[in-house]
This record gives sequence, C-alpha cells and structure tokens, in this order.
Amino acid sequence: DADAQAQYEKERGALQETLDADLALKLAKEKELNEVETNIAETEEHRDAKSADLSAENKLKASITGDCSWVKTNFESRRQKRKAEMDGLVEAKSYLAGVEAGEEV
Repeated sequence: DADAQAQYEKERGALQETLDADLALKLAKEKELNEVETNIAETEEHRDAKSADLSAENKLKASITGDCSWVKTNFESRRQKRKAEMDGLVEAKSYLAGVEAGEEV
C-alpha cells in the first residue's frame, strides 16, 4: 500500500507540473492573443482614418477639377471682357482728363 501511495504521489506531482505548465502556456497565449487583437484594432483604426483621408482628398480633387475646368472653359471670354473693361476705363479716364482741362466735349 505504501508503494501504491508513493506511486500515486509521484504521478500526482507529475500531473500537477504538467497542469502548471499548461496554465502558464495558456496565460502566455492569452496575453499574445490580446496583443494581436490590440494590434488588429489599431491597424483597423489606422486603415479607417486613411480611408477617410482618401475620401476627403478625392472629394477635394473632384471639386478642384470642376473649378479648374470652368476656368479653362471660360478663360478666353473672360479675358476679352476684362480687356474691353480696361479699355473703357482708359477711355473714361482720358475723357475726364480732357474735361478737367477745360476742353469742350
């Protein structure tokens, strides 16, 4: 009976060591899993932020493209109108300068 008890205690000790090792391994794996999940969450947040930035940049590009194409389309006609306006202002200035000098109109 003493031999059986000693064998039992020996096997029990070995099983306890195995259990302790398995628990330590489980804790290490849970810690590693937690770190991986945290890394995944941070990566997803970063990806979402970059996706939002890209969306904003695309909207800005579309807005600028529309404005630039309008300017490109209307540039020449606006240029001619500004030139006519400046010519008119020069003519008006000359007219007013003549009136101030006492010339008859």
